[in-house]
Amino acid sequence: MDYAKKALLFSGAMIIAYNAQADDVTFYGVMSASVESASATGASNGGATKPSQMRIEDDNSRIGIRGSDDLDNGLKAIWQVESGLRDFAQGGTTDWGQSATLATRNTFIGLQDARYGKFIVGYNDNAYKSLVGGVTDFGINVMASTTADNWGSGPGYYSIFSRGETRMKNSMHYTSPVVDSLQFAASYGFDESTTDSASGVDKSRYDLAGKYVLGGWKLGVGWDHQNDTAGYATSSSGKTGKSTNYYKLISSYKFDEGTLIGAGIERGTYDATTSGTMSQTGWTVAASQALAGKWGLNGSYSRLGSLSHPTAGSPDDYKATQWVVGTTYALSRRTSLFAFYTRITNGAEQNVNFGFNPVVTSTNEADTVALADGSTVRAIGVGMTTSF
Repeated sequence: MDYAKKALLFSGAMIIAYNAQADDVTFYGVMSASVESASATGASNGGATKPSQMRIEDDNSRIGIRGSDDLDNGLKAIWQVESGLRDFAQGGTTDWGQSATLATRNTFIGLQDARYGKFIVGYNDNAYKSLVGGVTDFGINVMASTTADNWGSGPGYYSIFSRGETRMKNSMHYTSPVVDSLQFAASYGFDESTTDSASGVDKSRYDLAGKYVLGGWKLGVGWDHQNDTAGYATSSSGKTGKSTNYYKLISSYKFDEGTLIGAGIERGTYDATTSGTMSQTGWTVAASQALAGKWGLNGSYSRLGSLSHPTAGSPDDYKATQWVVGTTYALSRRTSLFAFYTRITNGAEQNVNFGFNPVVTSTNEADTVALADGSTVRAIGVGMTTSF
């Protein structure tokens, strides 16, 4: 029996066991898939390309179990185990060798109180993502969780906006209650990989975020700091005192008739090993419209600007843009159909890719998703999603 099947059977056993012991246990999940045509063309310097190819993609499908235990005076013990299904359409293994396992998504244990907030430890989205990111209710990541999702980062790639988003290993997180329309969150991730104390390298990570809601208007700010991460954007090397910082400001407004408009700006600063501090600013604008209670029309335009003081090429070689247009149709409260078209145009030294379902031009089992610099990446698709 392969590991993916064992994981699912183990999840089922956990559900039965917990339901036998407690009332407040929930089994939940999302199943989503799309049929797409995707390509990567026009790479600079003769890099690898991929002609238009049909594919079936898992659009962030996942299953989870969560629960709580009432303690004294309104205090609760809370827990969650959540797992991604990792390309369920091809047996639970991604194009670059990752397999479906338990606890690949937000998994934690902690305490929650309506008066004082929530504190958890484990593997969880940083505050930059959980409070003011693509998974929150700002609505400006208009085709979130599909190939056209344009927020976030991961092993070997980063999207065009909200590049400070991540899921933190070995981390602790605090989220405040909402007080006078304000809410705050903080995260800290320990560096447990350091083996040479003499080097002084400490690749810990910490975040602060805040959100303000007034009627249909929402405003969010976030800061993500990655310690001793010398290099540009996705470097995994470490050097004392060389850090990466992201700063984000987003806002949206939803009108009574169902129209939503929003925008965001993000600045990244990178303490490179050889060229001092580099910086780069990106922004996104988005709009959506609900029609007749079932249809939704969505669109966004995002741009990543010049990189100051690059080690190769000119500042404008690091620009990128992305268009997203899409529509959704609600079949029920839990099930929807969707369709989208998206295109990323990269500068000669840039390789922004799709987040959840990147176009891969070479693969390995070290979680590296390769896309040649200067590529233009396109995808068009239709799909279905249902939650339980």
